Amino acid sequence: MEQKFIDINGNQVMDLTPDYNRPLALVDLQVLNKLTDLLNKTDFSSIRHGLRDKIMNTKSLEELVQVTEDFTAFHQSVNLIREVTSNEVTEEPLVATVQEDGQMVVGKINLDGLQ
Repeated sequence: MEQKFIDINGNQVMDLTPDYNRPLALVDLQVLNKLTDLLNKTDFSSIRHGLRDKIMNTKSLEELVQVTEDFTAFHQSVNLIREVTSNEVTEEPLVATVQEDGQMVVGKINLDGLQ
């Protein structure tokens, strides 16, 4: 997974959105973690049948496309959030720096021992 960052008031913030041109929201990480923890855990069959029910209730191609785009964006976003929070994000801040050759380096800041 390629990590993406956006600049907000001089701070590098990890972008956990799928690559869609959709409206975005900035949410505190602890709030986001709590929201994802509160999501119902369900099996694949239930997810698939829920999508099928929503598809069957659409009345136009535009509605069908919107239902499938929303479904895809939701599940890809949740998967990205869970992947990042379980592997990468800790209480220590992550920093992204761009080197002279244009490569981005992502790492944790450790201020212990600095005076």
